[in-house]
Amino acid sequence: MTPSDLDANQLVVQPGEGEKTASDMTMIFRTARLGGHFSIMEGIVRPKELLPFHTHSEEDQHMYIVEGELHFEIGGADGIRFTAGPGAHVLKPRGTSHGFWNLGDTTARYIETSTQDGFEKFIDGRQGGLSNMMSQARGSLGMTFEVLRALQVMREFNLTGIAGANLPEPSELLADPMFRAMMSTKSEARDLFLQLGGEALREAVRELL
Repeated sequence: MTPSDLDANQLVVQPGEGEKTASDMTMIFRTARLGGHFSIMEGIVRPKELLPFHTHSEEDQHMYIVEGELHFEIGGADGIRFTAGPGAHVLKPRGTSHGFWNLGDTTARYIETSTQDGFEKFIDGRQGGLSNMMSQARGSLGMTFEVLRALQVMREFNLTGIAGANLPEPSELLADPMFRAMMSTKSEARDLFLQLGGEALREAVRELL
């Protein structure tokens, strides 16, 4: 891009102007704008929410915390825990399990940079439904999820929500054949969803239990 090609509208994203996604993430700059090297997004974690534990095989990630305080676990149950607040930078290396949660009373907000486009594709996959998002992540995007670990930490800290995925209402979940099959066959995932949905979800899926 030469100086004559520069356009402030292409270089500046003002507050509230980011690209909304079907998840809780807001796209600021896609990898296509950045030579395919990395993406930039904004994320939020509401009070008592957990961003569940997962591992990226291809992407390194960096977070800059803008508002609020987040508690991190990096490296799984035998890894490390720490707290980071406004102005802190946190690195999440590829191949390393990570998750974080909000124990405060206000929503935490952060900037996420992620190398390559795998995380971007993961976020875009939410538009096709939660099961589509998860199956794509486990398949072509090389992500793994620690559902049991998420459930353990949610119970440890009395967390009540999942950040990032924008979980649908029970009626939407029950209309998804992949979700119905998971509730019938995968006990760890079933326990996690019942922890989140409480009695309302338990009643909705009683026929599957």
